[in-house]
Amino acid sequence: MSNELETQIEDDLFKDKVSNFFKKNKILVVALALILIVLPISIQVFFFYNEKKQEQFLSKYIEAEILLDNNDIKGIQILNTIKEKGNDTIKLLAMNKLAEYYINNNQKNKALEILDNTEVFDNSMFIELSEIKKVILNFDSINENEILNLTKNKKNKDNFKLLKTKLLYDYYIKSNQLEKAKQIQRNFK
Repeated sequence: MSNELETQIEDDLFKDKVSNFFKKNKILVVALALILIVLPISIQVFFFYNEKKQEQFLSKYIEAEILLDNNDIKGIQILNTIKEKGNDTIKLLAMNKLAEYYINNNQKNKALEILDNTEVFDNSMFIELSEIKKVILNFDSINENEILNLTKNKKNKDNFKLLKTKLLYDYYIKSNQLEKAKQIQRNFK
Protein backbone atom coordinates (compact mmCIF):
# COMPACT_ATOMS: atom_id res chain seq x y z
CA MET A 1 0.00 0.00 0.00
CA SER A 2 2.84 2.36 0.69
CA ASN A 3 4.05 1.78 -2.87
CA GLU A 4 0.70 2.88 -4.19
CA LEU A 5 0.78 5.94 -1.99
CA GLU A 6 4.32 6.82 -3.11
CA THR A 7 3.38 6.34 -6.75
CA GLN A 8 0.32 8.55 -6.32
CA ILE A 9 2.41 11.24 -4.59
CA GLU A 10 5.01 11.09 -7.36
CA ASP A 11 2.29 11.35 -10.00
CA ASP A 12 0.76 14.34 -8.21
CA LEU A 13 4.19 15.99 -7.91
CA PHE A 14 4.88 15.41 -11.59
CA LYS A 15 1.48 16.86 -12.53
CA ASP A 16 2.17 19.89 -10.34
CA LYS A 17 5.61 20.39 -11.92
CA VAL A 18 4.14 20.14 -15.42
CA SER A 19 1.31 22.48 -14.47
CA ASN A 20 3.71 25.01 -12.95
CA PHE A 21 5.98 24.78 -16.00
CA PHE A 22 3.06 25.48 -18.35
CA LYS A 23 1.86 28.37 -16.14
CA LYS A 24 5.32 29.97 -16.10
CA ASN A 25 6.07 29.34 -19.79
CA LYS A 26 2.58 29.57 -21.23
CA ILE A 27 3.54 32.07 -23.95
CA LEU A 28 6.67 30.14 -24.89
CA VAL A 29 4.83 26.82 -25.14
CA VAL A 30 2.02 28.31 -27.23
CA ALA A 31 4.54 30.08 -29.50
CA LEU A 32 6.55 26.90 -29.94
CA ALA A 33 3.42 24.91 -30.74
CA LEU A 34 2.32 27.53 -33.27
CA ILE A 35 5.76 27.55 -34.88
CA LEU A 36 5.76 23.77 -35.16
CA ILE A 37 2.33 23.82 -36.76
CA VAL A 38 2.30 27.07 -38.75
CA LEU A 39 5.88 27.10 -40.07
CA PRO A 40 5.68 23.87 -42.12
CA ILE A 41 2.32 24.90 -43.52
CA SER A 42 3.64 28.36 -44.39
CA ILE A 43 6.68 26.91 -46.12
CA GLN A 44 4.50 24.58 -48.17
CA VAL A 45 2.19 27.46 -49.15
CA PHE A 46 5.22 29.58 -50.11
CA PHE A 47 6.65 26.84 -52.33
CA PHE A 48 3.25 26.15 -53.86
CA TYR A 49 2.80 29.86 -54.65
CA ASN A 50 6.26 30.12 -56.23
CA GLU A 51 5.68 26.99 -58.29
CA LYS A 52 2.36 28.34 -59.58
CA LYS A 53 4.00 31.67 -60.38
CA GLN A 54 6.75 29.94 -62.38
CA GLU A 55 4.18 27.80 -64.18
CA GLN A 56 2.37 31.00 -65.11
CA PHE A 57 5.60 32.51 -66.51
CA LEU A 58 6.24 29.33 -68.48
CA SER A 59 2.74 29.33 -69.94
CA LYS A 60 3.17 33.03 -70.85
CA TYR A 61 6.45 32.15 -72.55
CA ILE A 62 4.76 29.42 -74.59
CA GLU A 63 1.97 31.84 -75.47
CA ALA A 64 4.56 34.39 -76.61
CA GLU A 65 6.28 31.79 -78.80
CA ILE A 66 2.99 30.93 -80.45
CA LEU A 67 2.16 34.60 -80.99
CA LEU A 68 5.60 35.26 -82.52
CA ASP A 69 5.22 32.26 -84.81
CA ASN A 70 1.98 33.86 -86.02
CA ASN A 71 3.72 37.26 -86.46
CA ASP A 72 1.80 38.84 -83.58
CA ILE A 73 3.76 41.66 -81.92
CA LYS A 74 2.03 40.99 -78.60
CA GLY A 75 4.49 38.10 -78.18
CA ILE A 76 7.35 40.62 -77.90
CA GLN A 77 5.53 42.49 -75.14
CA ILE A 78 4.98 39.25 -73.22
CA LEU A 79 8.64 38.24 -73.62
CA ASN A 80 9.78 41.66 -72.38
CA THR A 81 7.56 41.29 -69.32
CA ILE A 82 8.92 37.81 -68.63
CA LYS A 83 12.46 39.08 -69.14
CA GLU A 84 11.94 41.55 -66.31
CA LYS A 85 9.93 39.50 -63.82
CA GLY A 86 10.60 35.77 -64.30
CA ASN A 87 13.13 33.51 -62.64
CA ASP A 88 16.56 33.12 -64.22
CA THR A 89 15.62 30.18 -66.43
CA ILE A 90 12.53 31.86 -67.84
CA LYS A 91 14.45 35.14 -68.27
CA LEU A 92 17.14 33.33 -70.26
CA LEU A 93 14.53 31.68 -72.47
CA ALA A 94 12.77 35.00 -73.06
CA MET A 95 16.00 36.84 -73.85
CA ASN A 96 17.10 34.11 -76.25
CA LYS A 97 13.73 34.12 -78.00
CA LEU A 98 13.76 37.92 -78.30
CA ALA A 99 17.28 37.90 -79.72
CA GLU A 100 16.28 35.17 -82.17
CA TYR A 101 13.22 37.15 -83.23
CA TYR A 102 15.23 40.32 -83.82
CA ILE A 103 17.93 38.43 -85.73
CA ASN A 104 15.33 36.79 -87.97
CA ASN A 105 13.76 40.21 -88.64
CA ASN A 106 17.09 41.87 -89.52
CA GLN A 107 17.12 44.05 -86.39
CA LYS A 108 20.71 43.33 -85.45
CA ASN A 109 21.06 46.31 -83.08
CA LYS A 110 18.11 45.22 -80.94
CA ALA A 111 19.43 41.66 -80.82
CA LEU A 112 22.86 42.93 -79.73
CA GLU A 113 21.23 45.09 -77.06
CA ILE A 114 19.47 42.07 -75.62
CA LEU A 115 22.62 39.94 -75.77
CA ASP A 116 24.53 42.69 -73.92
CA ASN A 117 22.15 42.32 -70.97
CA THR A 118 23.08 38.67 -70.42
CA GLU A 119 26.01 39.51 -68.14
CA VAL A 120 23.59 39.91 -65.23
CA PHE A 121 23.20 36.14 -65.09
CA ASP A 122 25.48 33.83 -63.18
CA ASN A 123 25.42 31.23 -65.95
CA SER A 124 28.88 31.30 -67.53
CA MET A 125 27.90 28.99 -70.37
CA PHE A 126 25.04 31.25 -71.41
CA ILE A 127 27.26 34.33 -71.17
CA GLU A 128 29.87 32.63 -73.33
CA LEU A 129 27.25 31.63 -75.88
CA SER A 130 25.99 35.22 -75.95
CA GLU A 131 29.53 36.44 -76.63
CA ILE A 132 29.78 34.04 -79.55
CA LYS A 133 26.42 35.25 -80.89
CA LYS A 134 27.62 38.87 -80.65
CA VAL A 135 30.77 38.01 -82.60
CA ILE A 136 28.73 36.26 -85.28
CA LEU A 137 26.34 39.22 -85.55
CA ASN A 138 29.28 41.64 -85.87
CA PHE A 139 31.39 39.31 -88.00
CA ASP A 140 31.55 41.70 -90.97
CA SER A 141 32.89 44.59 -88.88
CA ILE A 142 34.87 42.74 -86.20
CA ASN A 143 38.61 43.21 -85.80
CA GLU A 144 41.23 40.59 -85.02
CA ASN A 145 41.64 41.56 -81.34
CA GLU A 146 37.92 41.10 -80.64
CA ILE A 147 37.84 37.63 -82.08
CA LEU A 148 41.13 36.69 -80.38
CA ASN A 149 39.68 37.80 -77.03
CA LEU A 150 36.79 35.44 -77.61
CA THR A 151 39.07 32.49 -78.37
CA LYS A 152 41.49 33.01 -75.48
CA ASN A 153 41.28 30.36 -72.81
CA LYS A 154 39.64 32.13 -69.93
CA LYS A 155 38.70 30.44 -66.70
CA ASN A 156 35.66 28.20 -67.30
CA LYS A 157 35.28 29.60 -70.81
CA ASP A 158 36.26 26.58 -72.84
CA ASN A 159 32.82 25.16 -73.52
CA PHE A 160 32.67 26.09 -77.18
CA LYS A 161 36.33 25.73 -78.17
CA LEU A 162 35.57 24.12 -81.53
CA LEU A 163 33.11 26.84 -82.50
CA LYS A 164 35.49 29.60 -81.42
CA THR A 165 38.33 28.08 -83.40
CA LYS A 166 36.13 27.84 -86.49
CA LEU A 167 35.14 31.49 -86.07
CA LEU A 168 38.79 32.49 -85.88
CA TYR A 169 39.56 30.40 -88.95
CA ASP A 170 36.67 31.98 -90.87
CA TYR A 171 37.83 35.44 -89.79
CA TYR A 172 41.31 34.81 -91.20
CA ILE A 173 39.86 33.46 -94.45
CA LYS A 174 37.53 36.49 -94.71
CA SER A 175 40.33 38.95 -94.05
CA ASN A 176 42.59 37.18 -96.55
CA GLN A 177 45.16 36.13 -93.93
CA LEU A 178 45.58 32.68 -95.41
CA GLU A 179 48.81 31.82 -93.59
CA LYS A 180 47.18 32.36 -90.19
CA ALA A 181 44.15 30.37 -91.36
CA LYS A 182 46.40 27.45 -92.32
CA GLN A 183 48.10 27.64 -88.92
CA ILE A 184 44.70 27.50 -87.16
CA GLN A 185 43.70 24.60 -89.37
CA ARG A 186 46.90 22.68 -88.52
CA ASN A 187 46.41 23.28 -84.78
CA PHE A 188 42.79 22.31 -85.14
CA LYS A 189 43.48 18.84 -86.50
